[in-house]
Amino acid sequence: MLSYRHAFHAGNAPDVLKHGVLIFCLEYLKKKEKALLCIDTHGGAGYYDLTEGYAAQNREWEQGITPLLKEAPLTLPPLARSLVTVVREFNPPGDPAAGIKRYPGSPAIIAALLREQDRGICFELHPADSTLLQKRLPRLEVRREDGLAALKALLPPPSRRALVFIDPSYEMKDDYWILPEAVKDALGRFSSGCYLIWYPLLGRKGHFPPGESTGLPERLWSLYGGNRLRVELYTGQGISGTRGLYGSGLIIYNPPWPLKEALEESLPLLSRLLGGSKRSEKGYGWDLL
Repeated sequence: MLSYRHAFHAGNAPDVLKHGVLIFCLEYLKKKEKALLCIDTHGGAGYYDLTEGYAAQNREWEQGITPLLKEAPLTLPPLARSLVTVVREFNPPGDPAAGIKRYPGSPAIIAALLREQDRGICFELHPADSTLLQKRLPRLEVRREDGLAALKALLPPPSRRALVFIDPSYEMKDDYWILPEAVKDALGRFSSGCYLIWYPLLGRKGHFPPGESTGLPERLWSLYGGNRLRVELYTGQGISGTRGLYGSGLIIYNPPWPLKEALEESLPLLSRLLGGSKRSEKGYGWDLL
């Protein structure tokens, strides 16, 4: 697990989806003055230099955030426009059509958007990334602990308002079983929180790697019967295509009520820009429940 580094995938299509939704939810929850607790269970290094190191090896951001940056801002729907605005704030001013050097991960986004009365806690087990996270984002509480296990001690928060962002690597098969159990326990402690849970779309026949039998999204969906959303963005080979990552999704418990409309407005554009259109066996590049 400690070999995984977020930097390899910084700014890619899954980041566009999850970070766009994260920003939307944070901005909506900030409309109330009452303090908000924001927990990031798998923080990474905070932000990433796209021109060197791990991020420059695969250059996944070229098929992710870059196409959005090339669009005229006013032509983007609000969800995508907010992401572009936040990303540009982490980079020196310049030609809007030019590329960027730095991409903010979820901890940097959280640190930028939280108010004085809010509290942000980020977890990261990798020693190097945890050290960078502490150095770069002193606004946040950074803990070198298992973020999923730590939810027990943090929920429910005193303010009874929280956003929990869960973005594992899924590098180990055990992640697919540990995660639902941790989420189930968290919901039992604090069912009214806003939970954002990212998952990859992998393999020929479903959401699990070959050899697994039950889909993670279906398990997560079944854990909560209240207000919830499920969104998927297809950016590669379809469900019947070759093995590998062909997209990703989010399960959201207690989403802000305008989020579904914002996704319905944004997903067709994201699908077109990120290469998902007509690549799934359904004939289109996005799905929303």
